[in-house]
Amino acid sequence: MIMSVKARLYGGLLFIVLCLFSTGASAHSTPNNMTEVVQGKNGFMYFASHEGLYKYDGYHFALIEALPAQWVYALTTNADKSMLYAASNGHIYAYDVLTGNVKQFADVTSKDMAVNGQHVYAATSKGVEVLSKKSAGNLQALVGQTVLKVLSHDGQVYALTNTGLWHLNLNHQRQLIKMPIHSGLIAAVGDRLYIAHEQTLYSYDLITEQVHKTSLNTTPSAMTIYKNSYLAMAMAGEVRLYSTLDKQFVSGVLNKSKLFFNSVYADSQSNLWAVADNEYEIISQDLNQFNLPLVSRYNVLGKDNQSLLMGTDSGVYRFVQRQFVAMDALNNALSKVQSNEITSIASDKVTLVGTTNGLYVWQNEQLSQLANGYILGIEKIAGCWLVSTSGQGVIVIDDNLVIEKVLNVDSGLAANEVLATNKFEHLLYISTSKGLSVYNVKTGNMSHSLTTQAGKVSKVAMLDKSVYVAAYGGGLYKQTNNGFKLLVSPRFITDLAVFNGSLYIATTNGLFTLVDETVVAIPHTEKQYFGANSLMAYNGAMYAVSNNGLLGLSNTNLQNDKPVLVSLMSVNDASLNALNDVQQASQMTLHFSNFDYALTQYYDYQYSHNGGAWINLNEPVVHFSQLNEGEHSLVVRATLDGSHFVKSAPIVWNVQGSFYKAMPLHGCALC
Repeated sequence: MIMSVKARLYGGLLFIVLCLFSTGASAHSTPNNMTEVVQGKNGFMYFASHEGLYKYDGYHFALIEALPAQWVYALTTNADKSMLYAASNGHIYAYDVLTGNVKQFADVTSKDMAVNGQHVYAATSKGVEVLSKKSAGNLQALVGQTVLKVLSHDGQVYALTNTGLWHLNLNHQRQLIKMPIHSGLIAAVGDRLYIAHEQTLYSYDLITEQVHKTSLNTTPSAMTIYKNSYLAMAMAGEVRLYSTLDKQFVSGVLNKSKLFFNSVYADSQSNLWAVADNEYEIISQDLNQFNLPLVSRYNVLGKDNQSLLMGTDSGVYRFVQRQFVAMDALNNALSKVQSNEITSIASDKVTLVGTTNGLYVWQNEQLSQLANGYILGIEKIAGCWLVSTSGQGVIVIDDNLVIEKVLNVDSGLAANEVLATNKFEHLLYISTSKGLSVYNVKTGNMSHSLTTQAGKVSKVAMLDKSVYVAAYGGGLYKQTNNGFKLLVSPRFITDLAVFNGSLYIATTNGLFTLVDETVVAIPHTEKQYFGANSLMAYNGAMYAVSNNGLLGLSNTNLQNDKPVLVSLMSVNDASLNALNDVQQASQMTLHFSNFDYALTQYYDYQYSHNGGAWINLNEPVVHFSQLNEGEHSLVVRATLDGSHFVKSAPIVWNVQGSFYKAMPLHGCALC
């Protein structure tokens, strides 16, 4: 999803703008001729351009005046991103992003750099300059070669030159791939290096030293690692993701603008920054979530008897077979009445759609308006629709779609300004600007048994006959005999929902659940949601949606009910459909998946060979070399929280012929 409002990403950084002139930076518009972007430890983005190095705080660009306002040919960071290294005007400069201090680091002309430990590796037209961060002088490697790219990965350094791919350290240099290269890109995931050259993507396995080739439609202009399992590549104006596990492109085209991108970069919030000469695009694309179909200011979930529904500011979508499908007929009808910004959606025989300017019913492919005003929520209790509005109270509509009455101050409601509604059996809890009211649909009575000491209540949930309320900016409260008890919780709660006997809490900083009255972060969802705004239980799963994506959870422990299965297997680099008797299998690789992109990246994997101890995997891939003769068995298990595991069925095969000692090499990437 493209972030059309850039301030959304860095809303808390405005105060930095006031300090621009005191930190050696001056405000500018978007720089011209941008070439690269990286993120510093302070969270800011830094852009290299032909005019110097710029800092971007989410609102403004600021030129780093301590560096020359000249072409920055290369830009990189150290491991913790506290230090930037910029190559410009025949020099390499070290810039401390926390203090603003700059020093001229070395007199070297370089167009690419990598930092490894205490050394900076600078690619030049005559080899690699190895520069020490602590002492004067420098070493040289690959003398006489044109070095195109250098890469630091897992404590090692690799170089792409005009003669191929090289492995470097301070003591030796070794060629891994020999081939002529005039331009190219390099990246690394796990035990595999990736080289993009012309219209081919080469993957080099650091363990087996095997090379796999994938044909590309065009030559990539930029490439980076995304989420430790994907390559984000810019090709002919398109940014796409290539799965290193599945060896194929996924998710389609991510960007909106058709530009020639010089650089793509993944920041700490899983946003992709695609940089062209004079423009850039921010792509928020978290593959732990389902891909949203469009940019939307606010997304809300609903459901009918066919699928999960999602209302956006551009219409309604079904979530069918893991894809979003636009309800074109409904959306066209809504656009004609200028009411396609959806605020709520519910369905039972007919579909009711709340918008910013009215309530509509969709029935028999026809759209008709039932009420005016800003609609906040729709609930159905005991055969009645209860529709909350921002200023008219709650509208009660019978099953024949006739308005029975309006609950407002005249009928006992605390205030006509409704903030939210939540239903529990035959009761409707109504949060208003002046307190919390409870409406009994069966008796028609209104009560105010809950005090307002928790402030303005935004959401209400009931778990084990206990009432929990979220206050605007005030966190989570539990009702007691003496009023409300404040629990230690995030302040900005956007939704509450109960599923499988657990309370789910959506916040602006991730998803949480309640364990023994303690609010606990759900593992691996921290900061995945910028303003998570809706929760919905559907078809045995809890779904959470934000303007970034949709995530499906199967229970409190995030256990996926899908088993771990073999997704790909190969012997001697040849794919197999089934493992029976294996002949002369000096190399065997098995790839595992739960076939669920929404959760697969959260898993930690382990395997057991022939009933032995569980061994950790960096990736869901097991690689064997030189297996012993006889029967073998393998079980792989996976977890999202470190304690609850889902196991695969045992994989059994027989090896014929004598081999050496079994040597499982785990964590390999796809061959």
